[in-house]
Amino acid sequence: MPRTVGKVSLGGVVALALLALLVAVGPQVGTVDSASRSAGVAAAPAALVGVAGAPAALLGVAREAGGLTGVDPDVLLAISKVECDFGRCRSGQPDSLVPVDVRGRVDVAALQSGGATARLLGIQDGRRVGDWVNPEPVAGGQHAMGFMQFLPSTWRQEVAAAPSSPSDPYRPRDSMVVAGSYLARLQRGAVDGRRRGLRAALAVYGGSAGYADRVLALVAGG
Repeated sequence: MPRTVGKVSLGGVVALALLALLVAVGPQVGTVDSASRSAGVAAAPAALVGVAGAPAALLGVAREAGGLTGVDPDVLLAISKVECDFGRCRSGQPDSLVPVDVRGRVDVAALQSGGATARLLGIQDGRRVGDWVNPEPVAGGQHAMGFMQFLPSTWRQEVAAAPSSPSDPYRPRDSMVVAGSYLARLQRGAVDGRRRGLRAALAVYGGSAGYADRVLALVAGG
């Protein structure tokens, strides 16, 4: 027989205590779930670990982009590290290397000291458009640009296919969403009709198998 405490068994006391705990916690969990649903944010894929050196505020951006596109947020963080050191790079190129139609979507004020993007990334001295432009031209003279370093032609193609209406390649959230969407589309064959794994998709994104291995090594903690 169970040991009794007054008129109630010890097991009953434990059960009542557990019930009280569930009642207290339940509404809080429901509030979080409801808030997430009302914000329209999909559940993120694999748990975010974070790539070494990433600004703390960028982790949430990567998690949102991963949730919208189904791509591991750490892969997106690793790409941003390889491409432009989480936005800390400064190439000092002319702003005009970014085509007018793409440059017109850039929130220049957000890049400047004290602006939203500069604060998010912890860049106290801010950046210009040309600071996130690769000086080496490729693919008919195009220069990779923006937070995730897209060629303008690829950006034009992929921004239209990405979820949640991104528009600014210099805004980390928009750029990560388009990058995640592009990787997902490459993997399922939506870009060129060829299905591929993540490593092969990263090789297309960055132009080489070595690039893919570097990104994956960062994801693995290397």
